[in-house]
Amino acid sequence: MTSGWPVTWLLVAIPFVGALCGLPFWSRADRLKSCVLSTAAFTFIGTAFALWLQPGLFSAPLFVCLLPAATFISVLGQPLHRDNRFAWLLSLVMLGTSLGSLIAPEPTSHLSRIMLLGLVAFLIYRYRGPDAATAFRGWTCYGIGLIAAAAALLPTASAATLSLVVCATLLPLFPLHGGHVAVVTLLPGNLPALLTVLLPIVGWRDVPALLPTLEPTVRQTVELLALAGALYGSLRALTQIRPLPLFSYASLSFLSILWWALAVTGTAGQGGLFLGSVCLATSGLLLAWYAIRARYGDVDLQALGGMTYTMPRFSTLLCLLALAALGFPPFGVYAGLLGMLFDPAFRVSGGLAVVLFAWLAASWYLLWLMQQLVFKRRPSTLSYEDLHRPEFASLLILLALLTMLGVVPGRFVGADPVPASPNVVLQGAAWNR
Repeated sequence: MTSGWPVTWLLVAIPFVGALCGLPFWSRADRLKSCVLSTAAFTFIGTAFALWLQPGLFSAPLFVCLLPAATFISVLGQPLHRDNRFAWLLSLVMLGTSLGSLIAPEPTSHLSRIMLLGLVAFLIYRYRGPDAATAFRGWTCYGIGLIAAAAALLPTASAATLSLVVCATLLPLFPLHGGHVAVVTLLPGNLPALLTVLLPIVGWRDVPALLPTLEPTVRQTVELLALAGALYGSLRALTQIRPLPLFSYASLSFLSILWWALAVTGTAGQGGLFLGSVCLATSGLLLAWYAIRARYGDVDLQALGGMTYTMPRFSTLLCLLALAALGFPPFGVYAGLLGMLFDPAFRVSGGLAVVLFAWLAASWYLLWLMQQLVFKRRPSTLSYEDLHRPEFASLLILLALLTMLGVVPGRFVGADPVPASPNVVLQGAAWNR
């Protein structure tokens, strides 16, 4: 990436400059939001233009473009409220740090990752609220990630293991999932919807190169931990009655399926496609629930329902997001899962039963969520207000991205090419086994 270093530094600097330019508009929430949206859009356009001029500038170009797109979407649907201003500015800081982690040369990339872990740990402390247990687990997990990331800078023989710990913290792997749960359940505004995309993508950066270097025992350990995470996340999600914990454990279950497939095959394959789709689907569900919280507060699901006719736009988009998260075609989760299961290196094992159970459990609690909000009898004490244009536009753009991920070629997200079979040799028009 050193050949394009001026472009790289420029793209990393744009979000930080945008955050500084937004400070004079602190007293005007509308202008501050416009500044943040313009910065995210400008970063996306700059990234796309750089890739158009030099297609091989970045590995996994879709992920690089997805970071500013997720920032734009998460901020667009937020209401103009003074309490959201700090989260908007932090979104640009997180965007710049995440871009630095993906595209900056070493050691800046590694230092950006350390900065990102530290920022998220600080935010969990800042917004810990009364749920001290969840916050403590979040600090512990990101503290382990910070220590491992700092130790990886030293010339040690266990660099691969330390990198794996950092990746397992950002891209949550049981038992280092406490930070992910804390981010989703504790942070305010658009930050949960944004960080559920940014953090796993940053954690994915070293995974494709790290997999071939892992010892067989380490891969078997990752496989067992991934199956434990899929089972644990599914069971915890089934017991939740509030959406935020439900979404956090549901995404843990799906991301554990990704870790299991990576450990079984030993290659990234279509894992990047599955990762991006799961992160976007989780982000969309969080944005949809935030639209409900902005109207009624953090209420129990039992108090809501009957939105089919009273909130038709919200009901339609929520149903589509739930189906996308479940893996229905033509969305990206479906394409990513099929790509991983049909990978030539994939082998059928007993862990597939756990994966199928996690998928069936997701069908239960996500369809239950749809039934509660959309099809349940409407309470007579509530007045309903459908999605506003920015909220509707943000969820619609996100669904369009999920659909695009379902049809985009796997190589565009950095997927490993399918190797040619060693048993078949082509010779002109004839072939020999």
